[in-house]
Amino acid sequence: MGQIMLDIEDNENSGYFPVQVYETQSEPTSAKMITVPDIPGSNRPFEVVGWCSDNGGEPCEVTAVLVGDSGSGQALMIYGGDYGIRLRPASSNTPWSLSSPDQQGEPFMLLNAAVKVEFSD
Repeated sequence: MGQIMLDIEDNENSGYFPVQVYETQSEPTSAKMITVPDIPGSNRPFEVVGWCSDNGGEPCEVTAVLVGDSGSGQALMIYGGDYGIRLRPASSNTPWSLSSPDQQGEPFMLLNAAVKVEFSD
């Protein structure tokens, strides 16, 4: 299909992540937020937003797409803005913020391709 090139600059959300290129195997789907039922290492759902450099860091569009993965053949990639993505437990009501203790930042996520995510606009 195509390729995605991720290049995350050094930032407070996820730190620097070197350029990575992935082959896409589906059309990307974007939303304001994606809910993931299972994050590896946790048994609870998480909400994910893109994190952009605007105004020193704020939520932005987040995208999911199937990509080729040499380890498992195919994976679901979730990626966001130029500062990566931000995750919080779905049960949390805290505003999106770098100072929220129940949130974490990542450059992107690779999940099992069979994971069914929920898109919110």
